[in-house]
Amino acid sequence: MAIYGVAEFVEDARRVMEAPGGVQDREEAVRRLEPLLARALRGPGWTEQRYRRTVDGGRPGYVYYRNRDDSLLIYGVLFRRGHPTPVHDHVTWGLIGVQSGRQRTIRYRRLDDGSVAGHCSVEVVADEVLTRGAVYPLLPPHDIHRIEVLEPEEALSVHVLGADLRRQRRRIFDVESGTCEEVVGVTMAR
Repeated sequence: MAIYGVAEFVEDARRVMEAPGGVQDREEAVRRLEPLLARALRGPGWTEQRYRRTVDGGRPGYVYYRNRDDSLLIYGVLFRRGHPTPVHDHVTWGLIGVQSGRQRTIRYRRLDDGSVAGHCSVEVVADEVLTRGAVYPLLPPHDIHRIEVLEPEEALSVHVLGADLRRQRRRIFDVESGTCEEVVGVTMAR
């Protein structure tokens, strides 16, 4: 079996998403890329120095690929124990995969219809500890989640997204109070 890592995944993701007549439907994009990302996460290259950048508001991480119109971004964020993300959404299709570490991922479903500004009622639909090779989809409106690292070492989380989150209007949810705040350009990594 041939080696399959970050370079091969980027090539395949580009072929799927950018080729003439490529995938336009976000559910189809997730369906086609999910098994490829799961396979690639167990392969080489994810922490090579050539990919190392500052991402997500100053956090160290990796940028593997970004196309010109920001309709395909592949990057990695290093999360730290004791610094969980807030509960948030991405408002774009995507995949999140665990390349290293043990990450507790809680996913939520929104219960209200969004008709009252600032009111956002959510409930837990999955609370899992994920390890290397685990992948889960983000398909709005079912993209609300929280990530928490469980070990002392940093954990690498790989994001494959259909939009640049620095430009997306999205929400941070306060689960206990049933409220949410719309934000733009806010990093979720702390």
